[in-house]
Amino acid sequence: MTDAWTDRKGRGVMNLVVHSGHGVLFLDSVDCSDVKKDGKYIYELVDRCIEDIGPEKVVQVVTDNASVNTAAASLMKAKRPSIFWTGCAAHCIDLMLEDIGKLPVVEKTIVLARQVTVFLYAHTRVLALMRKTLGRDLVRAGVTRFATAYLNLKSLQDNKKDVLKLFRSEELNDMGYLKKDKGKKAQKVVQTDSFWKGVDIAVNFFEPMANVLRRVDSDVPAMGVFHGCMLDARKEICLRFDNDESRFKAVMDIIDKRWDNKLKTPLHLAGYFLNPYYYYPNKNAVENDGSFRAAVIHCITRMIQDEMLQEEIIDELNIYEEEAHSFGTDIATRQRRNKIFDPAKWWLNHGTSAPKLKNLVRKILTLTCTSSACERNWSSFERVHAKKRNRLLSDRLRDLVFVKFNARLQHKRANKNRDPIEKVINDVLEDEANEFITGIVPNDNASEHLGNEAQAQQETSTSQAQGRKRKRCAVAKKKRKKSIHSLLNSIEEDPMLCSSSSESDDQAQDESNYASGDSD
Repeated sequence: MTDAWTDRKGRGVMNLVVHSGHGVLFLDSVDCSDVKKDGKYIYELVDRCIEDIGPEKVVQVVTDNASVNTAAASLMKAKRPSIFWTGCAAHCIDLMLEDIGKLPVVEKTIVLARQVTVFLYAHTRVLALMRKTLGRDLVRAGVTRFATAYLNLKSLQDNKKDVLKLFRSEELNDMGYLKKDKGKKAQKVVQTDSFWKGVDIAVNFFEPMANVLRRVDSDVPAMGVFHGCMLDARKEICLRFDNDESRFKAVMDIIDKRWDNKLKTPLHLAGYFLNPYYYYPNKNAVENDGSFRAAVIHCITRMIQDEMLQEEIIDELNIYEEEAHSFGTDIATRQRRNKIFDPAKWWLNHGTSAPKLKNLVRKILTLTCTSSACERNWSSFERVHAKKRNRLLSDRLRDLVFVKFNARLQHKRANKNRDPIEKVINDVLEDEANEFITGIVPNDNASEHLGNEAQAQQETSTSQAQGRKRKRCAVAKKKRKKSIHSLLNSIEEDPMLCSSSSESDDQAQDESNYASGDSD
């Protein structure tokens, strides 16, 4: 997995992370501040890393869906045709959530929900009363903006009774905050039935896709379950709206557009075909749709170069299809019916009748679908390269980040019960970028970091602001000079003003010293 970005200090950094059935390991980081991060550069960097690991051990490269990565994928396919280059499923699903969040009914609900949460977190007394009434925090922090939106709408839905009770309480009314503009707006929103209906609609749109994001964004291999999870999510959305297509058609169009374009690769389709939990109950539909079997054949021919071995594997594929020998035993049948199981381990235990196919299948089913482990490494550089360590050389910085990030991965592995789409923080108030607390809506750009154009615009606006500030300072100095000259002229005309002006200056100086803490 690889990802590149420009941090707040202006450094260009690219990470290289490896994923296997045993978990995630941070390999290396490269300072690419002085180079153009185009497709050729990314390809050369990834290819060098593949050469160090061993090409025979690498099945796929996962990146986001930027155009430069598409160009790098074409170069990689020309040199190493056996290695797949796939897009990040978590990034694609987050873009789906973003598009759903822009639907009028959902966007309006998010704006109204933000009015409620910002009011509750704007006053310490109100916040304390809310925590006492609910017994928990209302606002939650997600790993992305629209994961945060879903988590907060879900929190409002789950705590509806307590929120209504809070706004009806005499204790909150006695504080006087409900008489102010923000308090009146928040109270009006909470007491409106259409708002709570909008919350239910938005959650029903978001939640099935958020559950898919939870599944693929963890370190557990997800290639064998991704396509099935997407099909289950579509079915769940239909059921939540009573199969009335007019109520969810816009959402389905959003999902299908990105899913068809980016996430129906041979690896994703083969993973669905080779997962017995999905294959055997839907066998007729899968076989009638020839794309799944064609995807498996495509993977076999790309990953296996020996033609005789290819034919042997396809013969063993027929044994899997017919549910014969070890695939049809009672224990194999019983274990595959459990949705929460590892399909790769199922093949290890019950694929003895097809040993050559088993080795290939385990390589596919132990693959990840996301490159989010690279993205989670951004903050490591910010913490290591602080003000006190701003002279670290790139090699020293890379070594420190290697140790720090792998220690974080080890700690994360020990806390598997955490929600992968929820940000881990001690107090939700520490999340300064959470719009449900600050009320400040970030840019609509899906990426959380600024691009070159945005940075240029920001620098231009900053320089313009500094220019205006200097101009104001110059005008203020001229005014002060003018007032001093007029004061001296008035003193010459009336000497009695000298004593009064000096007394006022002394008083002003005393007040200034007191304000700055210099007074005794």
